[in-house]
Amino acid sequence: MLTNSQIKHILSLKQKKFRTEHQQFVVEGVKVVKELLSSPYKVDAVYALGEIADELAAVSSIVPTIITEMQLQKMSNLDTPNNVLALASIPQSFFNFLQVKDKLSLALDTISDPGNLGTIIRTAAWFGIDTIICSPNTTDAWNPKAVQATMGALFRTNVVYADFKKVVEEYNTANVPVYATTLDGTDIYKTTLSANGLIVIGSESHGVSPDLLALINKRLLIPSFSSGAAESLNAAVAAGIVCSEFRTRVK
Repeated sequence: MLTNSQIKHILSLKQKKFRTEHQQFVVEGVKVVKELLSSPYKVDAVYALGEIADELAAVSSIVPTIITEMQLQKMSNLDTPNNVLALASIPQSFFNFLQVKDKLSLALDTISDPGNLGTIIRTAAWFGIDTIICSPNTTDAWNPKAVQATMGALFRTNVVYADFKKVVEEYNTANVPVYATTLDGTDIYKTTLSANGLIVIGSESHGVSPDLLALINKRLLIPSFSSGAAESLNAAVAAGIVCSEFRTRVK
């Protein structure tokens, strides 16, 4: 049985300070919850409408708590609640250069919009990039909007928050390429790209932080083909273009 105190706790997780305090976050929707249940993430509870409980029980040993539509509506972050809500523990992840030095990884500098962050995580997973390093001032990957935007890709991706200067310095010391998307870079379509390394995507408003950019000597420009184009691309769109170019041209 779902209690009022449990509902209050779930609602509190809309705020980052309570997600941090309890090291928990909320997952909603049948598809996304199924992805969660099939992942290594620790699932603390599942709350579902009666008609979906058996379907979820078939993919997990966790027995869902049956709830009413009214209870789901009270707890949901969605405009139209979607049958099921789960609580999961935030994984403890740390940056380990030795685990990523031979692979392609993304670094996100000051991405403030949770929807953009979630879309970037989903895009990276599509292109087989399984490590995303976030600056401390990038929005929380376990924000409900970010989680929803990943459509389950979050549970197949190692998201790490780390000191970017130290991360880039490790790459530089080992002579592993570090790229940044900038407005003064070399045309990405005419640049030789590597099979491994780090790609830094900056915020739409300010780009990559100047102090970080000073440590990066490989700058990439996504050129505009329109004289009336916007000053910059959406960060998620830019990430998608860059990931596609690396995966298409590097064998």
